[in-house]
Amino acid sequence: MPSEKEEDPMKNVTFAEGKKFGDWKIGQVLDEGGFGKVYIATNIHDPNKVAALKAESNEIEGGSAIKLEAMILNRLNEGGPAPHIPIVYQCAKRKLYCYMVMTLLGKNLRKLKSTNMVVNNGFSRGTWSRIGIQCLYALKFVHDNGFIHRDIKPQNFLLGHEKDLERARIVHILDFGLARPFATFFVREKKWIPRKARGTAEFRGTLRYTSPNVHLRKEQGRGDDVWSLLYVLIELNGGKALPWQTDSQRERVEQMKLNLPSRVVMSNMPQCMDKVMPHLETLDYYQRPDYYLVFKALWQVMENEKVTPSSKYDWETETPDKSIPPAAWENPAGTFFQSDPLGINGPPTPAEAALTTEKSGKKQKKK
Repeated sequence: MPSEKEEDPMKNVTFAEGKKFGDWKIGQVLDEGGFGKVYIATNIHDPNKVAALKAESNEIEGGSAIKLEAMILNRLNEGGPAPHIPIVYQCAKRKLYCYMVMTLLGKNLRKLKSTNMVVNNGFSRGTWSRIGIQCLYALKFVHDNGFIHRDIKPQNFLLGHEKDLERARIVHILDFGLARPFATFFVREKKWIPRKARGTAEFRGTLRYTSPNVHLRKEQGRGDDVWSLLYVLIELNGGKALPWQTDSQRERVEQMKLNLPSRVVMSNMPQCMDKVMPHLETLDYYQRPDYYLVFKALWQVMENEKVTPSSKYDWETETPDKSIPPAAWENPAGTFFQSDPLGINGPPTPAEAALTTEKSGKKQKKK
């Protein structure tokens, strides 16, 4: 039975319709969960400008993660609006709660999956292959800016809002509450330097989608995010379940992940995807995953299904608007997936490790 203290957090984020937050005024609740609520918000100066206001109580265990999430989203959009990344318009901390106003998005992949009329509780291969490429693009973009997401699941990928024509068919990555920096760019050295892996790390993520490494209490790297994405795609594949789909007992799920051969876990997936999991099994925390290998496998699924990026998705009833220019992920050459701006594929040298430790120490003093 929840204690009174555990019930309080939702009270802190229950606001009256019309309440103002800076330049924004909130309307109805769009979504709510254990940590907070999401409201629709309208700009006071421009009623045509709508957004989402996400509020979290400061009384939840560990405090609100909104400050961290806003920082990461702002960093990702530093060079201008980035593909697959929502924009933060406003962010603030109050005594009882934190909030941020951001891009209004549409349904997440979990909701789209559960209401799909084409395939029961899943997507057709022509749909999930394209969704997979978009998710992979978003994930690589996050990695290329020095962060690991650590909570990849269908709920954390959202389509753009249906009335936002430029974003409506774009998958966005969200919920950076468990994210962790794994590399820092040092201006003087003109290079990215990885954060040294801890000897053991706590379990972080959602049980169904965490990689085997998380169960072994290893530090999560880029490959672990990609591994989680692969589990998501297995689940989305025409309603075919993961072997541990209905099991919530951590020890049993752990044993299956650690002991089932990849061919068993991938048994319902297209043959062209066969090399992905064996590749992920070879990676350690520092090594860069072969995003291009995954991209090519997903593109092959698309081609096998005779779909193009502009083909209708399972949930679409009308032909997509051809006046919208192609998105970056639609490039069949996969140039983005071959690029490696970080140049990290191994541990830092002792001198590099000293730099990251020094920088971390300065941050601790500032706090």
